[in-house]
Amino acid sequence: MTPRRRDPGAHAALSSLDFPLHIPGVDIPERVHDDEHMALWQIRGSTLVQCGETSVEITEGEVVWLPAGTRHALEVRANSVLFPLSISVDEIATVLTGITVVSIRNDEKIYFLALHQSQSTIIRPSANIQRQVLSILERRALASDDLPLPTSPGAAAVAGALLFNPGDDRRIRDWALAVRTSGRSLERAFVAETGLTFGQWRTRSRMHAAARLLRAGSSVVSVTQRVGYEDPSSFARAFRDFYDMSPTEYVAPDRRT
Repeated sequence: MTPRRRDPGAHAALSSLDFPLHIPGVDIPERVHDDEHMALWQIRGSTLVQCGETSVEITEGEVVWLPAGTRHALEVRANSVLFPLSISVDEIATVLTGITVVSIRNDEKIYFLALHQSQSTIIRPSANIQRQVLSILERRALASDDLPLPTSPGAAAVAGALLFNPGDDRRIRDWALAVRTSGRSLERAFVAETGLTFGQWRTRSRMHAAARLLRAGSSVVSVTQRVGYEDPSSFARAFRDFYDMSPTEYVAPDRRT
């Protein structure tokens, strides 16, 4: 059998072809989500977000936060990729009450991809990814207030993780394993460096976060979920023990003037 010869000219012509990305632009007419906050993540290109009289343009690596009830229209530019992510108002609380644009780092993108995966596919990890994404978006708003911070590397790493996600319910022995120390050593570090036991420090961290969320208008149910309590009753008891008033009393009109 005579071997089949390839035409070198045809191969060269094929390899020289350029196939540029071609994704037509898309205009999305005005819409509103009353029960969901929206986080629009720009993967590539740019999008013009029109919210009434307010225009916001986001580019690659940026996320625009649209609180529930925000009427918006989108102009997704040609060759652009935009991921819309939703967060239920009833399921989790947030201090983000206005239209906000945030730039996310490369190492933070995995959280947004994981949330998109859990919302768009059957792959749904048991971890609360919404809470982690919100922690990234709120990082500057969720400062530690007057909460004393430990200084030794292991305890400081645990404190930073809990400030990032106050609802993380891992026990001290689990945290100790994560930072390669013993539970007793970690407990001693918190007491020596903050004047608080690990449990006291975590409760104070949760209460500070809860107070900010309540002041931002979040419901008691959604705050309960965000800061890691099993039910609103247990959260309300902890809040009253800490602030000497119920969550409802805390946000009463005479306290918000």
